Amino acid sequence: MIQVIQPFGLDMSCEAVTEKSVSEHMSFYELKYSNRKSSIDISMIPCFTTEWIVCYNNRGDACEFVCIGALSSLTAFKLNAYDNYLGVRFDETGCYFNQGCDIKTYPVNIFNQIFSYSPKSGSHEKALVDSFRKSSSFEERIELFTHFLMEHKTFCPVPDNIRMLNDSVTSGVTTVQEMSVKSGYSERHISRLYREVYGFGPKDFIKYIRFQNVLQAIIDNPESDNSVFIAGTGYSDQAHFQREFKSYTGITPKQFARTIASR
Repeated sequence: MIQVIQPFGLDMSCEAVTEKSVSEHMSFYELKYSNRKSSIDISMIPCFTTEWIVCYNNRGDACEFVCIGALSSLTAFKLNAYDNYLGVRFDETGCYFNQGCDIKTYPVNIFNQIFSYSPKSGSHEKALVDSFRKSSSFEERIELFTHFLMEHKTFCPVPDNIRMLNDSVTSGVTTVQEMSVKSGYSERHISRLYREVYGFGPKDFIKYIRFQNVLQAIIDNPESDNSVFIAGTGYSDQAHFQREFKSYTGITPKQFARTIASR
């Protein structure tokens, strides 16, 4: 599973719980909201993953499900204010959709989309949120959500050939040409496969993985020089890295490193 750093920007009145990976298909994070504003600001880095955020209050019936597809640009939006947010990030191997859908339903269907809905009374989603309110731990809520998926949703995996191509990227391939040589597929065929499944091309997938790796390196060692972060990653030079970093996050690498170092 490829670890993904999301969401990128959060209102500082939110307190994040440590992320926890629980299966090959998803990871979780949780946010507690301590400042009763009408909304909180959130940003998502360009990324290959899809994500759900379950929003709910400790009391009453108010709740909301926010669904975020893979995004091709830095995307800012507002979350309505709730006491709690459970984030579920799916990995590059597929998506969960409603039961009965075609098993060949791919993430492309929600590419560059963010939408939300309030569960109806009597729905499985409403029952899930009610069970969250009665739960006593992050781990228990993860268990409840996982059971909800198994019982009421369908996992639609990406094709095996896409998984094989993804594996080549995570093992060090940095260009579509290298993907072509390693897989035996033409570059045009690889591009068509990615666009049919994810909505973006293989070059973008490589960029998203590369960027996530660099973000993690900065988080681990914020005092290091940029040259350390980009060595062997496929960036042509530091100017290339800084341009991409600014376009993906809205800030410079040094600004991000200072933010990490000050925490």
